[in-house]
Amino acid sequence: MQRHVLVIVALLLAAIAVQPEYTYARDPFTLDAVRERVIRDYGGVAQLSTQAFADHMARGTDFLLLDVREADEFAVSRLGGAERVDPGIWRWSFMNRFADRVRGKTVIFYCSVGVRSSRLAEQVQSALKERGAKAVYNLDGGIFAWHNEGRTLVNTKGETQFVHPFDEYWGRLVKRADLLRKSAQ
Repeated sequence: MQRHVLVIVALLLAAIAVQPEYTYARDPFTLDAVRERVIRDYGGVAQLSTQAFADHMARGTDFLLLDVREADEFAVSRLGGAERVDPGIWRWSFMNRFADRVRGKTVIFYCSVGVRSSRLAEQVQSALKERGAKAVYNLDGGIFAWHNEGRTLVNTKGETQFVHPFDEYWGRLVKRADLLRKSAQ
């Protein structure tokens, strides 16, 4: 009996843990609406516009770019120079991996639309700043916004036009459905 109770509690906790992402689907389902919801839900995380990030890249700003998506998403495409971070990484594991590399750098997180990356940025930003990060940002609108603007994406073969949709529902936020891919080509 006790084991069944533990299983039920675990399932309830799992449902609560993923619940915030699904509430985004109740809003008008546009990328702008999702962006507004991310800003509302993660108000303590600074959002960096795609244009401001492109300017950082052009100026050669010293930054650490972190892609907070699953491995199959990252394999299809990513922003140049990004390192993948598992969306479910524990705070202490994240800090063990990156803490010694942030001093004097701007740390920029992104995912598909900004939910997973803002969540992680919120969890670690104070620790990153204590370790000397100049600033911590989430890329506003994520890789979907970047892709919708026709900006460059890369994969292991070089430049690509494709982006992973996350799933069919969220993939509707990508302007060109013909450029969606669920696996690397």
